[in-house]
Amino acid sequence: MDKKQIVLITMPSSNDKGGVSNFFNSILPHLSADNAFVSTFEIGNTKGRKNWIYPLTDQLRLHSVIKNLDPTLLHINPSLNLKSFIRDGLFILQAKHKKLPIIVFFRGWEKKFEKIVEKKLLWFFRTTYGKADSFIVLANAFKKTLLNWGITQPIHLATTTVDELLVTNFSIYDKIAQIKNTQTIKILFLARLEKEKGIFETIDAVASLIQKGIPVSLSIAGDGKVLDEVKRYVRQKTQHKNLFLFLGYVKNNDKIKAFTDHHVYCLPTYYGEGLPNSILEAMAFGLPIVTRPVGGILDFFEDQKMGLLVQEKSSEDIADSLEKLIHNRHNMMKISMYNAEYAKKNFMASIVAKRLLKTYDTILER
Repeated sequence: MDKKQIVLITMPSSNDKGGVSNFFNSILPHLSADNAFVSTFEIGNTKGRKNWIYPLTDQLRLHSVIKNLDPTLLHINPSLNLKSFIRDGLFILQAKHKKLPIIVFFRGWEKKFEKIVEKKLLWFFRTTYGKADSFIVLANAFKKTLLNWGITQPIHLATTTVDELLVTNFSIYDKIAQIKNTQTIKILFLARLEKEKGIFETIDAVASLIQKGIPVSLSIAGDGKVLDEVKRYVRQKTQHKNLFLFLGYVKNNDKIKAFTDHHVYCLPTYYGEGLPNSILEAMAFGLPIVTRPVGGILDFFEDQKMGLLVQEKSSEDIADSLEKLIHNRHNMMKISMYNAEYAKKNFMASIVAKRLLKTYDTILER
């Protein structure tokens, strides 16, 4: 990549709690290489801009930034939902008016909205997104949909990432010893608290294990719109409330402590996922995973070797998977080692950044 070339990346505020901010906060230091100048453009109702006019001001601000910065490539990061779909589609029209190459990295992917696009908004997709030069997706299923929608441009498959700083002082051997010697298996649920993330099913599953006398606890890390409802549910669901801990939203050292102190990561999500960062982070800390085959999880997750995939979203199936792991400590230790090594080879921010730079090069060479 020529030193004079500038990549402009659209993203939420770096202080945002979502996966896109987490991703770029991790990889931006590795994108700022000698052969690339990367600039970011913060969008959306962040930094206190919570009013109806911000979608318009984002369009005006991007117009000004493109004019003043004169970037070589625009990298936008939509999710497949109504607000992002329209806003970023208009970004593409702006950039193409300036004859600017564009890469579209789809982050979230709502299946319900996919059906709406197919029935009512395919004309908008082809008029806007159809003008992009290249696409990045987090799942082969998303790639297949784009092909069905008529995309002929290159489509690259990518992953989210793990910040190296999180695991700087982590020892997989300490984790394995922890799993071997602990009496109570500590289960971690770390995600934005949405019903579709599987939080209520997880609570039910752990409560049933406790009822059977299996020594487990559940820590819930995160906040979100159902936080108060989740707390009430725990109070109503079980008499063993001391085995259900609320950690709140965690980051930096608190996140490191959460992953270090726990033995199993459970995220039985049926949300419109791309590829949850938290699953990759949990693997980097050697946690066996219990999750569902949605989004990009399906493309890389090795059932039995990385943990267990739950096909249904019932609490009974989740409880069965957790119990199978808990009753085989030797297998848990084997999975722990495998997950940590796999994450180190595939998901570290420096590795993901190199892949992204190669994608930039491919587009600009074309």
